[in-house]
Amino acid sequence: MDLALVIVLQIMFETCLSAPLFTVEAEQSSYASEFGEDVVMGCRFQPTLLNPKDDLEVNWHWFDPVTSQPRLVYGMLNEKEKLASQDLKYRGRVRLLTDELKDGWAKLEISRLRINDSGDYQCFVKTGVGADYKRIELSVKAPYKKVIKQIETAAEKDEALLICQSKGYPDTSVTWLDGQQRELNSSLTVKITPDRLFIVTSEIRVRSSVKNNYTCRFTTDGSSATFHIPDEIFIVPPNNAQRIVAVSTGVIIIMVVIIVGVLMYRRQKGSNAPSSRNLLVGGWSVSPVGCREIKKENEEERTIFNKGCMEENLGASVKAHYSDSFSADAKHHLDAFSVKELPQRLQNNEGQPVSLQALLPEAGEMLFLEGLPGSGKTTIAYILVSSWTEGATHSLSNILDLSALQLLLYVDCTKVKGDLFQEIMTQLSLWEKISTEDELRTVLTGSSEALLLLDGYREGNKSFDESLKMFLSEKGGCRVLVTACPGHCPTLRNTVGTGGVLELQIPVVKY
Repeated sequence: MDLALVIVLQIMFETCLSAPLFTVEAEQSSYASEFGEDVVMGCRFQPTLLNPKDDLEVNWHWFDPVTSQPRLVYGMLNEKEKLASQDLKYRGRVRLLTDELKDGWAKLEISRLRINDSGDYQCFVKTGVGADYKRIELSVKAPYKKVIKQIETAAEKDEALLICQSKGYPDTSVTWLDGQQRELNSSLTVKITPDRLFIVTSEIRVRSSVKNNYTCRFTTDGSSATFHIPDEIFIVPPNNAQRIVAVSTGVIIIMVVIIVGVLMYRRQKGSNAPSSRNLLVGGWSVSPVGCREIKKENEEERTIFNKGCMEENLGASVKAHYSDSFSADAKHHLDAFSVKELPQRLQNNEGQPVSLQALLPEAGEMLFLEGLPGSGKTTIAYILVSSWTEGATHSLSNILDLSALQLLLYVDCTKVKGDLFQEIMTQLSLWEKISTEDELRTVLTGSSEALLLLDGYREGNKSFDESLKMFLSEKGGCRVLVTACPGHCPTLRNTVGTGGVLELQIPVVKY
């Protein structure tokens, strides 16, 4: 009897030793990538699945550096995604490379990386054989690649202000050297964008008549730019200053006469085409030329300055338009709308309540707000418009903050007749404020601080649908929010997936 027991125990022990040990190993212990790019992080599990239908759970978590609590980046249990518990900041930006699972790889792809995606991640895999996990570190940076140069001078002074500006992450200092490699004193200002990038500006003052070279260097990654003084400065000789001022004044007068003549001619013809190349800001005319910086070396840098200036000026003009056109309607809609009902009525696709702030897409993302007729989609759109227009003075400013936006363009899709940009220009009366549709396209695609709000969209207008599809393929950092009835735009809705859809329920009528 004792011998039989020994034999049984021996067989059990050998069986345990021969059973495969389940392990998870990281492909790399750390990954480094850049802001706006994509990254694929992987972990390998062994043994692999013998049958694709075997039990399999894969979870990727990110650990909050403040609370040290894990947040679900992506989860899958037996081929079903865990969308209900997925962290909102990752929705629409992550996917599991499911084709790799059969080979024992649990690879996660994160698109359009943000600075706050940096940190520790955990890859957890569980099968019928066992479970294991590994920690992986991700670092997201934004190199200071483009250094923008600017020179400011005064005709009556032998002095020039040299300015270097760049955007990146992490924060950086800037050093200045002259042609003899001597370090110079400089000033530094830093601003932080909604994307957590640092806009670093450094400047020095030098003698404009003394020949020398000056180089600014961003110390984080060594990007630099050099000024050749006085070759890059147009200096007005003192004895010619009055003559040049007089000539310039005459030229300005002639240009004003020509512009006035063109405006009068277009009005007589009843033309709807753009009447000038000016942007109107709060009733004042601001020429796009005023948004341009003179840079002899780099045409692209001049364009960058144009976008920011035009976006700010256009935003002020659009706010003035909304103040005139939307104030009464927005107040009427807001008065008839119960904000207290929102936690029950505004929900994600899993039926969980979300706040008004969830309606602001992240930079480069598109969200859908779906609801039946009468649910209040247009009211929500009007609230967004009025909140952006009024800012901190808006009645809902305590629960809705749109200060990250420089520009909000509202389009009533129930009235569309032309393509996307024709409708924006027409509905917002921009023909006399911006010269071409291409300039508007440039502002939108080059900004992460712009929101395009398409209210009541329904597929069926070929011109509008095709132009919208083209814009979305090149929208860059522009944010897009679409309100629609269920089933009205299936093609576009499928491009955002279920994670990018919010639902507005019909209000409950109490008797």
